[in-house]
Amino acid sequence: MAQLSWGKPTIEFGKCGANGAAPTTWTKLAFDPVENSTKLTPTKGEKKEAKVEGGENEAVKYAKNTYVFEFEVRAAKGRVKPIEDADGVVEGEYAVRLTPEDATVEGILIDKATVSVEETFDTAEGKKWKYTFDVLKPAEGNQVKPYMAPASSED
Repeated sequence: MAQLSWGKPTIEFGKCGANGAAPTTWTKLAFDPVENSTKLTPTKGEKKEAKVEGGENEAVKYAKNTYVFEFEVRAAKGRVKPIEDADGVVEGEYAVRLTPEDATVEGILIDKATVSVEETFDTAEGKKWKYTFDVLKPAEGNQVKPYMAPASSED
């Protein structure tokens, strides 16, 4: 049976240093995200077409994709926001990494992102905080990279 990267993830984040340097400290999300709220959504890059008479394409080129990573957490009694904000605006840039429920399966790493927060409330779910990480161009490599959690020494 194939091992998939689904299920309850571990999410860690850290504030980037000067000039987008990797975080020196990673913080594990202290409580579980709302079910099915954790997702990485790509937006396909803009398509450019070079048309010839008759309407056919002589060439097609795409711009790079953009990405948004998001999750929601409930604002339950005794909980504090995982990342502080001022009316939804978060200072600085953050890196985020996700380890799937099966830590031997590939997760994701985002080197640099702008974070925003939306506070919502409804009677079915209560008060929630939705965190959105708009992925930024990293110093090198892809915007979203594969991530493997270090092997646990507790075997």
